[in-house]
Amino acid sequence: MSRTDTAPTLFRVLCQQRRWTTWETFAIHFDKAAASVVRTQPAARPRPVTVARRTFDRWFTGTWRGLPRADTCYVLEQLFGFPAEDLFRPAPVVLRPPAAPAGPEQIRAAQSIETRWATSRLSLTTAGASGWDTWELDGRHVFDGTSLAVHLQAADSLDNGVRLPPSDPDQLREFLRPVRRGLVLGTRTADAGHQVFVLDAPSARSQIRSGLGAATTPLVIPGAHQLDDLTYGIIWAIANIDDALLADDQLLHAEHDALNAYLELPRTAPSRASIPGLTSVGAAWIGSYFCYRHITRHLADASALPVFWTREQYGESSVGWLLWSHKHHYLRDIEDRFASRTARGVTRAFCLPEAVVKDSEPYELILLFLSIALMEMHRVNVHVSDEPEMTAVDGFVLVPGQRAVIANWIRAEGIWQATTTSSHAMMRDYADAVGQAAQHSVAPGTTPPERLQALASYLGLDWVWLTRRCRELGERGIASMIRPRSRLIALDEFESTLRFVGELATS
Repeated sequence: MSRTDTAPTLFRVLCQQRRWTTWETFAIHFDKAAASVVRTQPAARPRPVTVARRTFDRWFTGTWRGLPRADTCYVLEQLFGFPAEDLFRPAPVVLRPPAAPAGPEQIRAAQSIETRWATSRLSLTTAGASGWDTWELDGRHVFDGTSLAVHLQAADSLDNGVRLPPSDPDQLREFLRPVRRGLVLGTRTADAGHQVFVLDAPSARSQIRSGLGAATTPLVIPGAHQLDDLTYGIIWAIANIDDALLADDQLLHAEHDALNAYLELPRTAPSRASIPGLTSVGAAWIGSYFCYRHITRHLADASALPVFWTREQYGESSVGWLLWSHKHHYLRDIEDRFASRTARGVTRAFCLPEAVVKDSEPYELILLFLSIALMEMHRVNVHVSDEPEMTAVDGFVLVPGQRAVIANWIRAEGIWQATTTSSHAMMRDYADAVGQAAQHSVAPGTTPPERLQALASYLGLDWVWLTRRCRELGERGIASMIRPRSRLIALDEFESTLRFVGELATS
């Protein structure tokens, strides 16, 4: 029974794991095992056995045919703990060494990704020709954490991007074949340092099907997909939110009708235990969705221009504005019904204390910035307070002279807390909070470019770099870099926001 290096025997793999790869080393351990058998079972094995150098070489290279003698097999079984028949068969795939061990470019890419982003770990654990590496993406405040399958390969430079040479097209096709989420990463070392570029598996498959990624034609990854704080934040958010919503899809669908009953109640605050099994992201989505329904229900008869207060402070909670379809409907409805009534638009306030900004990573701050830019794009004038005591203010919509609609799903004790009030004292307090935020905003200005540039400065973001990268990515699009699969996510508003921010550099 012959063996080849493409299918190593279990004997070979176990020897490699133990570093018994030479006859001299292996013989020491085999002789000890044989002596132990003679000593402990003299009647069964009356004479010691040894292994010649040539015999070991044939076992190790896989050119041995059949099985060794019975007494030799017995010693091998005692030494390794596996039947001799298994030792001389191909090793299970999970034990085989990589078909193409990671090279310097791949190793540097994994190191740079893990060093730059604390929520990221790229493990080069490919096993065999059909395996893949793993990119783990941890959460900080909301996200549950997830992992992606990745194909990491050294790339050649193009004028505006990179190309992956077809060094092993069969391995790439095997990686792209499953329907699970996967990313192709091209890595190169340039004058500016080590660079990584990202392509979603469906986009890679499309290139192959169109002939652009045939065996003789490399895959192309655009320069806009270079991995940096902007693109990492987007991948981190979409992968975590998408996977969590898919995991919760049945639960969220089952609870959809139950929300109508909650809407009829004057005050609701369901606990997490009321919907067992939800991920943290799923609980955030359903809390946000209910608050959207609650607010729009109580704005139906609004006769005055409403003002808004939101409790988002971190990128993980604010990115829902960029991704969730119901948030997009909400913003468009507010713009059509209220912002169009006046040239100055409507007002929304945030509270972002300096301590929260310092606690956030740059990619989180970019997501927060883009969420506010989305609102500005829809004619919402955003004011930002940095006073820590304002953190305790409820999320609310104030309709002057009518009511305040309270809707909390961020930092709420349950999934959400929702009610309304016509108390003049409470309505006055809410109006004062918005007025104070507007008067002392850390992002002042009379136009969106002025407010957003001031906000970028407060968050410590490079305005020139950010607007340039948003323009590049907005023109190329997000979907070819990472494509969401959940029906609850849409990218249109996100990509429009990127283009909107990109155009601010020339405003």
